[in-house]
Amino acid sequence: MNTIKKIYFFGLLLLCSAFALAQKIPDRPVPAKLVNDFSNTLTPDQIQTLENKLVALDDATSTQIAVVIVQSTNGVTIADYNIELMRKWGVGTAKNNNGVILLIAKSDRKLDITVGYGLEGALTDATAKSIIDDVIVPNFKGNDYYRGIDQGTDAIVQAVKGEYNTPRDKSTGSGGSGRLIFFIFLIIFLFLLTRKGGGGNNGTFMSRRGQRGIADAVFWNTILNSGGGGGWSGGGGGSSGGFGGFGGGSGGGGGASGSW
Repeated sequence: MNTIKKIYFFGLLLLCSAFALAQKIPDRPVPAKLVNDFSNTLTPDQIQTLENKLVALDDATSTQIAVVIVQSTNGVTIADYNIELMRKWGVGTAKNNNGVILLIAKSDRKLDITVGYGLEGALTDATAKSIIDDVIVPNFKGNDYYRGIDQGTDAIVQAVKGEYNTPRDKSTGSGGSGRLIFFIFLIIFLFLLTRKGGGGNNGTFMSRRGQRGIADAVFWNTILNSGGGGGWSGGGGGSSGGFGGFGGGSGGGGGASGSW
């Protein structure tokens, strides 16, 4: 009975956390756009130039790269914020899970790249970290946000096409993000939770950013792989030249974070 109470309390706590986080995530834009500046950092011309580039990629490959700029994540870690943003907006297609979000929190001076599972082989954690540290951050330090985003998205496009070379000595700063690791830790977690008298569950699960506890990892991986982001019409591929909308991707492929 004591174990059942623990599970109930654990689930209730995570559910409350999910609702609190969801309230801080902006709704999907209507009409849908790949470049969304909620901080008035970019000029309209800059936004349109970036949008045209990313729509062209979507039209040609169905891969969707979204750029989102906010002032702050309001106390939420930028990694968790971006994962929930990916789930809520459904970047990429539901079939291929080939979405990427470059999230920038301007006032926090932090940024994050979150990757759909279908692109994990091309846009690895190490590659995402290299793009952040070697391409984007140097421009951001000089307050050239447009150049950083433009060059950063170019590098992401190169990565998903297999054309970006990550330096050999670049450290990922990550604990891995594959589903196999998740299931291994899920089994360990359930074993510890259900052990009689096994209450000392203070270990830390090293996720792709090496920060989240095991409860966070179990919850978000369950949410992101539940298919809850599906059910939307497929994006891109239209003949009108505009963005056709997000396709229901759910992330789950890792990524990296950084600051400047």
